[in-house]
Order: sequence, then structure tokens, then C-alpha cells
Amino acid sequence: MRIELDKMLEKLGVSYVLSPYETMPWVHYDDIKGLTCSAEVRMGPAGDDVEAEIQLIRDETDEAEDGSAAGGREQVLWMRADATAADQWGPKQLRIKGKDYVNEFAGWEGKGCDFFRATIEALQMGEIPDFDELIDEHMKDDSFYGGGKRGRIGRKSPNVKPGQLLGMKK
Repeated sequence: MRIELDKMLEKLGVSYVLSPYETMPWVHYDDIKGLTCSAEVRMGPAGDDVEAEIQLIRDETDEAEDGSAAGGREQVLWMRADATAADQWGPKQLRIKGKDYVNEFAGWEGKGCDFFRATIEALQMGEIPDFDELIDEHMKDDSFYGGGKRGRIGRKSPNVKPGQLLGMKK
């Protein structure tokens, strides 16, 4: 994926071009679950790289609902995009829930941007998304060889024997 900076930032949910050191944040706190989800896109100090990050921060309690360790921070997504010589931008690194998605399948860059955008859309609606569901929805190989979008293989038109039409018999 190689696109202009403004188009790439738009895919990440940022409506304008960020300046060096500038950040665009989104945050939602769920007081029932004791969970904060924050997402942000930030421009590097030299203006030649962009990072996107999603984090979950648990409140300090005895035990989380899912039995995991209470309190602390979990990094859900981290993406880094760089500029190329032709003033085109594209993601170079992508990790979601600890898994590296670089070159996992065709279109991983765009799918990573879609994952991030789906997260911030949920945050803007006042909810923390189910990240496992978003991974299943966005981070899969839907190319022909990856198991998705399979078309019909073979001839487009069947061979028809005239004697078989309309119940005709020889």
C-alpha cells in the first residue's frame, strides 16, 4: 500500500495532516468493566514517520472479569508507517495482540488500517470493541489462495447435448 500522507491518515481516522510531534487521541472509559481503551495516531519528530497505537488500561482491582491479572496496560495494536522517496506512505510494521502481521497475507497494510479505524469508530460510539472479533473480521487472508473469495473453476458454459433438451428422447 503506497498512498499520500493525507489519504493514509484519513484511513486511520485523522481528518487533517499532522505536524511533527502532533497527536490525535481517542479515549473511552467503561466504569462497569473498569477498563479504559485509548487509541492514538502520532507524527514523529522529523515528520517522516507515523505511529498508530491502541491500548487497554485496567483499573486496579483484585481480579479482572476474565481471570487475568488485574491492573496494568495491554498493547492491542502498534503500527508504524514511513514515507518513501516518491512522497508515498505505507505501513512497515504491524503488531496486533503480540502477533506480527507484516507480510502475513496480501493487503495486510490496508487491513491493519481498517482494524484501527473500526476501533476508533467503536470508541466514538462510547463502547470498547471486542478485539478478538475485530481480528476475525479484518485480519484474515481473503485472497483466492488464502481461502477466501473462491470463484467457480472450470468452463463458463456447460456442454449441452441437444437430445437432452426438453425431455427429448432418441
